[in-house]
Amino acid sequence: MKKFYLLILSALLMGNAATAQSSKPTLGNSINIQFGSFGFGAGLSRQLKPGKFNLRISAEFLDSKNFVKNPIKVNLGDGASDVLINPTVTSMLLGAKVDWHPFKKSSFKLVGGVSYGSGDFYVDVEPAQKTGRFKLAKDVELDAEEFGTARLIVSGNKVRPYLGLGFGRAIPKHKLGFSVDLGTYYAGSPKLAVPRTGMIESILTDQNISDIEKNIKNYSFVPNITFSITYKLNK
Repeated sequence: MKKFYLLILSALLMGNAATAQSSKPTLGNSINIQFGSFGFGAGLSRQLKPGKFNLRISAEFLDSKNFVKNPIKVNLGDGASDVLINPTVTSMLLGAKVDWHPFKKSSFKLVGGVSYGSGDFYVDVEPAQKTGRFKLAKDVELDAEEFGTARLIVSGNKVRPYLGLGFGRAIPKHKLGFSVDLGTYYAGSPKLAVPRTGMIESILTDQNISDIEKNIKNYSFVPNITFSITYKLNK
């Protein structure tokens, strides 16, 4: 009989241990698709602490040629000929962010992280006509081939810290979730390069380029808004 009671006691202790283990919350995982200021992307998320901290890893890609029809024809005025302007924005970012939900029953979050990649702004300028006489002004002409071309390139740091806030959980309570992030990247002082040929090279001097770079040096913060649709992998 004593052995029987010991067997029952052992079974109860094992049952309690199993119940305690199964009641421990499981760390969730999710995948998402997103779109926003830096184009389209996808990511993975992992709970670090249920209801408090989540880790997100993502990749985002943007090419403005998919949205903007180039070139843009611009007239120089005063009887001048037309020039073609091709603005292009390209970006490829790999990012890691941590969400902190300070309020237990709210989806509000504070976000911090860092991204790595490229994010450049190009503007190509060339004459609309490739041959014949090109008018710089009503009474000023030159051969179209002499006008030349120019490319204005604005770039920032490859490593970009990020701070922001948002609403929505990276690990939704149900299978599907929606979230929005608002924040800013620090990309450092913009760097300017202008490879150019022909007449443009004499019009746009190195001193002009240096002056432009000084005027834009304070534009170090790049705003961001991202919308995400999330699918929870765990039950």
